[in-house]
Amino acid sequence: MYSCSKNGKNNNAAIPYSKLCNGDIVFRRGISFSSNIILSKSNDCLYSHIGIVYKKDTTWCVIHAVNDEPEFDGDFDRIKIDKIEDFFAPERASAGAIYHSWLEDSISKYITNNAFQMVQDSVHFDANFDLNDSKQMYCTEFIYYLYNTVGYDITEGRRTKVGVLCFPDEIIFPGDIQKNKKLRIYFEFQ
Repeated sequence: MYSCSKNGKNNNAAIPYSKLCNGDIVFRRGISFSSNIILSKSNDCLYSHIGIVYKKDTTWCVIHAVNDEPEFDGDFDRIKIDKIEDFFAPERASAGAIYHSWLEDSISKYITNNAFQMVQDSVHFDANFDLNDSKQMYCTEFIYYLYNTVGYDITEGRRTKVGVLCFPDEIIFPGDIQKNKKLRIYFEFQ
């Protein structure tokens, strides 16, 4: 496993590009207000956001459902694609990790192609955190949905009880996915 300490300037210095694979799961500890709420409600997880690795042409990217990260004036909260360096940028992340998926390459390709299609379809971010509505998605719901399309429950049934007015009683938190024993960490920074 690659590991590095954050130097305050560049979270990306040690990203192991040669090890990245389509379908890898990326986690980050965000620095936004909503990230702080998620972290305060999750006693056992270091991360507040999640995405999936996708190689677009020759560039490694992360596809993720995100709020409060507009790319242009008038942009809306949605599923989007960012270069992996931007996903882990210091103004967005104070810590991060990359986990390798156990899925076969053909299944990972299917999942990541579905994820990219959802970017192209401009699927909105789900500010209601409603797992029963697949027309809009929040970050962990998005990953859960992708894996469900191929018959896997990446959460293994885990949910986090929240008890905050802006969230339903239970939602999927990054830690509910991170605990999947089949995922293997190979990079982290703090």
